[in-house]
Amino acid sequence: MQAQFILSAASAADFPRTGLPEIAMVGRSNVGKSTLINALVKQKIARTSAAPGKTRLANYYHLDSGLYLVDLPGYGYARGGRESVEAFEDLTQAYFDPSTRDERRVAGVLLLIDSRHPDLPQDAAGYAWLLAAQTQIAIIATKIDKLNRSEQAKTLRTLKKNYDSPVLPVSAFKGDGLDDIWKTIRAWINTGPR
Repeated sequence: MQAQFILSAASAADFPRTGLPEIAMVGRSNVGKSTLINALVKQKIARTSAAPGKTRLANYYHLDSGLYLVDLPGYGYARGGRESVEAFEDLTQAYFDPSTRDERRVAGVLLLIDSRHPDLPQDAAGYAWLLAAQTQIAIIATKIDKLNRSEQAKTLRTLKKNYDSPVLPVSAFKGDGLDDIWKTIRAWINTGPR
């Protein structure tokens, strides 16, 4: 599979309107969205950083299979204080706004949650907001390899109890769980938006 970075959108006017399906990556700052994109496409196209709050725009990556992966700014932290947080929230709201989605096809959302912190209120609030946006959602339990087996089982039980969406554990570092994410994405594309 070939993938390439297309553009960074700062506002709704910048969103591509090609009709290709889009898979949005949503989650707290530093949860591993860019790392997951690189793992899914098996190449380093998304810039990663140990410092949170680096992704400030909606970054579009085109895959030769005919879809976009869209890395949205992380919630919960932003360099630049409250003003930056509000700018990020505005961009994400614009992305899911029905008036901009009429010309685009948001096929689904991968909500990334750090396996080491499955109970954070910011993630629950993000999920509730996405439910209101009426889109298909899968919970991606990132960094699962950082937990031992009993911690993994406990985290997955917690996520399945807290979220009424498929829960997919993944280790971008080891490559575990990537096939399940691709199966979910293909199912979303084949069934169309909700």
